[in-house]
Amino acid sequence: MASYTQRGKNSFTLFVELGYDENGKRLRKTKTIKVDSRLMKTKRKLEGYLEEEWLKFKMQVEAGEYIEPQKKYFKDFVHDWSEKYAKSFYAKKNL
Repeated sequence: MASYTQRGKNSFTLFVELGYDENGKRLRKTKTIKVDSRLMKTKRKLEGYLEEEWLKFKMQVEAGEYIEPQKKYFKDFVHDWSEKYAKSFYAKKNL
């Protein structure tokens, strides 16, 4: 079951549960997304879209591809990006 909450008029927060740490604190990743106002008109389309986005987010987290937002220098971001995305992208292109 997808886990998300509405934050604003067109904004939702997605949650992926990762279990608990040794102190009993819940571990989870979050991501905020903006939804097009056209999807907000029908509940079925909105729920389908949110479910789809949540599944994409969950797969990124479980595969280790999700880069958690944090304050970092640009050089550190480029290093993370090249390790996680650029190498796999060029490996697929060379096949």
